[in-house]
This record gives sequence, structure tokens and C-alpha cells, in this order.
Amino acid sequence: LLLLGGIVVWLWRRAARGSLLSEDELLAQAPQGEVTMLFTDIQDSTHLWEHMPKDMANALEVHNDVMRAAIRQFRGYEVSTSGDSFFVVFQDPKDAMDMCFHIQKALLGQSWPERILQYEGGVPVDSGDGGWLWRGLRVRMGMHVGEPSPEPSVANQKVDYFGPPVNLAARVSSKAMGGQILLSEELYDKLYLPNWDSCSPLKDAHVVDLGMHTLKGIEKPQQLYSVIPTELKRRTFPVIQDVVCQYCKGPMWCQRCDKDPTEGQQLPVHRTLARPGSSRPSSRITPAYHRPSSPRHGEVAVTRGIRLSRTFTQ
Repeated sequence: LLLLGGIVVWLWRRAARGSLLSEDELLAQAPQGEVTMLFTDIQDSTHLWEHMPKDMANALEVHNDVMRAAIRQFRGYEVSTSGDSFFVVFQDPKDAMDMCFHIQKALLGQSWPERILQYEGGVPVDSGDGGWLWRGLRVRMGMHVGEPSPEPSVANQKVDYFGPPVNLAARVSSKAMGGQILLSEELYDKLYLPNWDSCSPLKDAHVVDLGMHTLKGIEKPQQLYSVIPTELKRRTFPVIQDVVCQYCKGPMWCQRCDKDPTEGQQLPVHRTLARPGSSRPSSRITPAYHRPSSPRHGEVAVTRGIRLSRTFTQ
């Protein structure tokens, strides 16, 4: 009997090895070259697990179902999950942007546990037009585009990604609040199509230029953009306070230069969000500056936010 059992186990292991995909086969199934990397995370998940573990377990199952259904629908590649976080890679940046919009809206209509809806961050808030502005778990999202190094693992039957682009995508996500989608400048440039034609996923989005920000472990300050579906444009988020001074490139409120960060800026009704010298068409924008109640003497506490409306000029 022992000999027979050993033979059965040996045959099973041999069959299992034969069904595993090789490294080349794994790579063929995963996005390669320039890809869009998305990191997501549930806001206040640690607090929710601590105070309502049973409800959070049910809510996480709902969240994961929404995420994985959207990943399949928008041709994403699920690299890994850790707790309530997802790391997803896309070959097409438009698919990534469309999936983020879809998930932010889909989460509002889920059957959340009652205690989640009674929690401060999950309380339903009406959007004013018959829908929901907030309801249930709030998921933060951050994306970047680049060429990471793919590493296939036969044992895990997955392709993982490494390198500076992955690190930057993760840091962009860490700056987001629940319910917010942040983009790096590189990804924004990819999605900002000429003339804002019907193919651009940003055509009907609410875009806010958040200015330059310092990211942990990233040497150079990074330009960030907040993007929200038009239906959710009434969502508001706390100001990110580590804006970089446009003159000395130091953190805002630094005293290395005695200049108003808005000094000399031209803010016409029609102005492009692009860098100087860009040939992009202008878009109708409204500048928005957020000042604290009592900035220190000689300093102007400003977050440079430029809200992009749905009306565009040719």
C-alpha cells in the first residue's frame, strides 16, 4: 500500500509539473514593454479591521469581487494582492483609466454591511442628481506609466514587475485619499490626446492639476493630477501640503526664497495644462488656490490646483 501510495503521489506531481506554464508562456500572457501600473488600497482599513472585523471581512469580499470583475472587463493583469491592496498592470493606459472610473462608480452601488454604512467614512452622501457621491468603502488609486522589469515565476505562475517605475506608481498611490485617483505627469501626457477627442478617457473627466510634490524615496519632485469621473466631481479631498516651490524647488513654506509662488503667473480664461512650449490646444480652466487660515509671515501657503471643466476650446 505504501508503495502504491508513493507511485500515485509521484504521478500526481509529474502531472502537475507538466501543467505549469514556462517562463516564456507566462511572459506571453502578461503586459510587456511600456505598461501602466495601478496600485489601489482601502482607506482606513486598519481601523475597520480593528473595530468591526466581521463586517470588514464581508466588505472586503465585496470589494475584491468588484476589483476582479473590472480587471477582467478592462483587460488588466493582476500582479499581486496584499491585504486589501491590488497591484494591476495594463498594456493600454486607456483601459487603466476606464477601469478606475468604473470601479469608483461601481463601489457606490454594492450591498455593503450595515455597520460599514454607519461608519464615518462609509456613510452614504447624495450627489444631488439622484446618485451617490459617497457610499461604502473608499478606495484610493494611483497610476504611473513606464517600462518596469517583468520577472516570471513558474512556482507562483505569475509575472511580477520591479524597478523605479513600479516604485513611483506605488508612491503616487500613497498620496491619494479614499475615492481619489492620482496620475503621474507621464501618464497624464499619455491620456491627454490632441483636441481632447472622443477617444480620450479624460474628455468628460474632472481634472485637477495638483502641482509638484515630493514623494518618499523619489529624488525629483513629481507633478500629480487628480482625476475623477464627471458624475463624482463634487467630491472634495484634503489639500496635499508638500507642494514644491516653483522657484527653488523646495517644499512649500520654505524660506529659501522670498517670493509668492503665484507671482507673475498668467491665468487667462483659456490656458493649457501642458508645460510651456506644448502644442496642445487650450482648455477652459479655473485656477483654485487653497490657503491656510494663518500662514507665517513672508510665506504664502498655496496649493496650485487648476480645475479643468468639461468645456474645451479648439
